[in-house]
Amino acid sequence: MKTKDEILNILKENGTAFISGEDIAKRLFVTRAAVWKGIKTLEKEGHEIEAVTNRGYRLKAVQESIDAEKIVTYLAETGANTPKLFIYDEVGSTNDEALKYAKEHPGEEAVFIAGRQTAGRGRRGREFYSPKDTGLYMSFLIYPKADFSEAALYTCMTAVALSKSIKSALGIDTKIKWVNDIFLEDKKVAGILTEGIASVEDMSLSHVVIGAGTNIYDPYEGFPGKLKDIAGFLLTERQEGAREKLAAKFITELLSYVHGNHPDFVQEYRDLSMLIGKYVRVETFKENTKKKYALVTGIDDKCGLQVRYEDGHEETLSSGEVSVKKY
Repeated sequence: MKTKDEILNILKENGTAFISGEDIAKRLFVTRAAVWKGIKTLEKEGHEIEAVTNRGYRLKAVQESIDAEKIVTYLAETGANTPKLFIYDEVGSTNDEALKYAKEHPGEEAVFIAGRQTAGRGRRGREFYSPKDTGLYMSFLIYPKADFSEAALYTCMTAVALSKSIKSALGIDTKIKWVNDIFLEDKKVAGILTEGIASVEDMSLSHVVIGAGTNIYDPYEGFPGKLKDIAGFLLTERQEGAREKLAAKFITELLSYVHGNHPDFVQEYRDLSMLIGKYVRVETFKENTKKKYALVTGIDDKCGLQVRYEDGHEETLSSGEVSVKKY
C-alpha cells in the first residue's frame, strides 16, 4: 500500500480528531516530509484535508448517515420491542417533528432521530448546536399517566437513562449536572429538553416530548463562539456504529424508565450527580436577581436541588440554572 493510502486510512480512522504529522510519521515509519508529500497528493486527488498549526491534520468531512437498519438490529439484540422510528439525515428540530406527529396521530408513541438539526433548541428557547454527522439528536413522544407538575421528573429520568446508555454502549462514565445536562469531566456532552403538553380539563399530562442531543464526536469546524469553552464530545476517534448503538441502548433504557420499570430512578440521579457536595453559583430566571453562592446538600424526591447559602439559609430549587463555582 502506498504511503498516501496509509495516511488516508489513518485520517479516516481518526474521524473528526486531529492527528499530527509527527504521529502519522511514527505510525508509518516514514519521515514528516513523506507525510507532507502524501497529504499534498491526497489533496490533488480531491480529498479535503484540514491542516491546523499545532494540531495536525484531519479530513474535513466523513459522511456517515445514521443507519436505521443498524438501530433496529441493535434493538433486536436487546430483546426490546421496536418502537415506531422516524430517522432523518437532517431536520429542523426532532422535538418539533414529535409535536407535529402528536397532533396528527394522538396516542401513538414514537421516536425521532436525526444526524443534524438546523433549528435545534434547548431550554428557554436557546439554540442547540446540532452539526452534521458528529452528534445524535433524538426525541421521544410518550403518553404518561401523570400530573403536569411531574413533567420535570421526566427530565431527570432521561438524564439517568442517557448517562447509563453512554456507559453501556460506549464504555464512558458521565455525570449529570442539575437539571438537564450530561457532562464528561468538565465539558457538557449532552443536553435534554422536556416539553409537556397539559390537558386543560384536569391539568394532567396529555403527552410529553423529550429531546436529547449528544455530541458524539468533535464537530468538523469545532464548536462556535462561547461553546468552545463549554461543550465537549464523547469520542476522539470514530467507532463503527457508535451512534446507532447509543441510539438503540438509549431507546431501550428510556422507554423502560418511562413505563415504570425503575421506581428508584431519583436515587440513581443522585448517584450520578456532579453537584452534590460542591459549591455552586445559583442563577434564577427572574430579572434583577443577584447571583448567590451555595453548597449543594442533596436532591429531593422530586429532583429539586437542595442548597445551603453562605448565610446558612436553606432552599430547594425547582427551577433556574446552576453553574459550578470555580476556585
